[in-house]
Amino acid sequence: MKTKHLTHLALLLSLATFTPAVLSEETVVETTKTVVKTTVEPGSLTTTIADSVTFSTLTKALKASGLDETLGAKGEFTVFAPTDEAFGKLPAKVLAKLMLPENKEKLRSLLLYHVVAGKMLATDLKDGQVKTMNGEKLKVDAGGGKIEINDSKVYSTDVNASNGVMHSIGTVLIPKSLDGFAGLDK
Repeated sequence: MKTKHLTHLALLLSLATFTPAVLSEETVVETTKTVVKTTVEPGSLTTTIADSVTFSTLTKALKASGLDETLGAKGEFTVFAPTDEAFGKLPAKVLAKLMLPENKEKLRSLLLYHVVAGKMLATDLKDGQVKTMNGEKLKVDAGGGKIEINDSKVYSTDVNASNGVMHSIGTVLIPKSLDGFAGLDK
């Protein structure tokens, strides 16, 4: 019996001698992380909006939502761009709340409600509805030498960019999906 215990003890000791060598071997695996950074194209809607002092709030909102990269890339878009004055008409704390990271998707939805896929010049806008990039529709009233979007006057039209066109408006358009958020009302 003692021989059996001594055999086990010898076996354990021999394993202990080899174990540190096995455990001390490290396998180093190198991984390469590729970061793809989207750049904003010169002359795009993003740069056109950012280059105007009238759209500083919109520029900040586009960056906060990540849409600056979308509107700065290839593609064709029509943007009904609310001016700083339009954003100033929102209730006091609404914009600050929308800019919080936890409300990024709500901000994106609000901003995408101002964007239509494709390039639509003023002459292309007809009475009726257009589907926005957030999936909801805008009402277009284009007649008598004026254009209104959801009853908001379009002030300047056909500001061309390399990837679309911008029309400035005097109101922040509120999609139905955001009714009641932080005091937003349609």
